[in-house]
Amino acid sequence: MMKGKYPNGLEAAMKRAGLSSVKLAEIAGTSRQQINKLASGEREMTAIWAERLAPILKTAPELLVFPSLRRTRAPLISWVSAGRMFEQDTVRKGDVRKYVLAADLPKGDWIVLEIQGDSMNLVAPDGSYIFVNLADDTLVNEGFYVFTTPQGEATFKRYRAAEKGRPPRLQPFSTNPDHETIIPTEETVVIGRVGRVVHDLVGRR
Repeated sequence: MMKGKYPNGLEAAMKRAGLSSVKLAEIAGTSRQQINKLASGEREMTAIWAERLAPILKTAPELLVFPSLRRTRAPLISWVSAGRMFEQDTVRKGDVRKYVLAADLPKGDWIVLEIQGDSMNLVAPDGSYIFVNLADDTLVNEGFYVFTTPQGEATFKRYRAAEKGRPPRLQPFSTNPDHETIIPTEETVVIGRVGRVVHDLVGRR
């Protein structure tokens, strides 16, 4: 059981890494007393300390601050792969560009897509990642989804239900007025609902 005023994941991470407080202090360039106070929860595990100690312990900084954090590993695939997903049951290994970790996602079957263009830039700027739950294809008014078009292409849009004689629509959510609303047909397929958008304020390397 974690103890102290500021419980954290340092003590467990040290055990997993097989490092004593003396050795960790030596590598981190601090004192054994400082490490002991952090591990016991006497001192707060700040973001600065977490970033400093995590690489040594081969763990994620957020797991030092929030040890009970549940992380999901989701495959990042291409838009082309997403577009043909309605023809297959699972993501193919060859479609996976890499895996992306996310904290505390709800249960589901998640994939990640990288946004290209500005048709949804009010919620997902160009270059950001969207986490798509393949297990959730129930359309909810004003929910955000990835669809496949009759041409077999993937598109990320906001769903608007039918109202007052108007048909359902797949709407862009953009600062660019050139993007047009799509009227879905029987051939339009829901890939999944978008549950999270991740956008770095600095460029990815």
